[in-house]
Amino acid sequence: MRTRVLTLALFAIAAAAMLIPAVGTAAKKGKKDPKITVMSRNLYLGADLGPAISAPDLPSAIDAAGDIVNDVDASNFPARAKLLAKEIAKAKPDLLGLQEVALWRDATPPDYPAETPATNVRYDFLALLQKQLKKKDAKYKVAVVQDEFDQELPADTDHNDATGSGPFKGSGADIDGRLTMRDAILVRKGSKVKVSKPDMGHFENTYDVNLAGLLPISVDRGWVSVEAKVKGKKKTHSAKFRFVNTHLEAFGDPQIREDQARELFAKGGPLKTKKQLVFLGDINSGSKKDRIGPGYTTPGDEGAYNALVKDFGITNLGARQTCCYPDVFESIIGDYRFDHTVDHVMAKPKLKQIDAYVTGDDPSVNGPGGVVASDHGGVVSKLKLK
Repeated sequence: MRTRVLTLALFAIAAAAMLIPAVGTAAKKGKKDPKITVMSRNLYLGADLGPAISAPDLPSAIDAAGDIVNDVDASNFPARAKLLAKEIAKAKPDLLGLQEVALWRDATPPDYPAETPATNVRYDFLALLQKQLKKKDAKYKVAVVQDEFDQELPADTDHNDATGSGPFKGSGADIDGRLTMRDAILVRKGSKVKVSKPDMGHFENTYDVNLAGLLPISVDRGWVSVEAKVKGKKKTHSAKFRFVNTHLEAFGDPQIREDQARELFAKGGPLKTKKQLVFLGDINSGSKKDRIGPGYTTPGDEGAYNALVKDFGITNLGARQTCCYPDVFESIIGDYRFDHTVDHVMAKPKLKQIDAYVTGDDPSVNGPGGVVASDHGGVVSKLKLK
């Protein structure tokens, strides 16, 4: 009898011991993968730079610069910042990638080309947006910001040659206008996502032009990145990933932006990582299925998108149709709708997309004078990390 009892006891202990790893494994498998929300938002610099870039001579460039300054005023970023902040506060992205974070400065009287760059701040898009986000109780801190294209020109804002001053008073120059373009990554205060190791870089491939046939200009563009981590909890795994934001070239030969895209995943590029990768931005490129209208048909426009998706193997996990309202929201937008996609959220390896949508695509949501948040829509994507 004692032998039978001892045997049964030993059997019970052995069975219990066998169950311990199984229970541990079950508990581990019961943990959930963390979820994050990211957003890409092109703020729209406020004007079309094309007429100044293509001006045949200096007086024409000065007139075009005057139009640009006036258009920036008319596009009213202080009002647009309120609309943008409302979008961002509602979406609550953990990480926010911004493009065309313009810094507009001026100098009066104009003295270009003297070595006294314009320093008077006319519009600081980053500061204005952060101010409105704070008012919405959506507090974001800048994780990384990079200065890129930086150019100054004399500008005839009143189109009256008789009112000019400075070295180009004969062409009616009233002020010097200066644009500094920036890309930035912001992180929401209180988010479960923590970031470190901010990094940035400029592209070697650039759009180059001789402004007015006299002034050689290279349009600097680039990328910004951070290393991100979600700390695990009792019911949630931890996860690490790299987050990269960029704005590829909009002007010139489409081959330029394809080459820039290839720089991103070349050796030493920010997309070249063994970590999970979340990449977003305005790449000025999309696939054929992104089009729903007759526009956006320039040969080669798919090049940058195809390089990233087909050659690098990254997966598109954003929403479609993000572009674009007319520049300066000419007259009344009416029922105008976006008809192609240039703003994307992508990931490698492929992550589960829980949700994705476009913001700012309803022109009836507007501010004074009918201004909308941006000429682009924003892309929000909710992802489950591995």
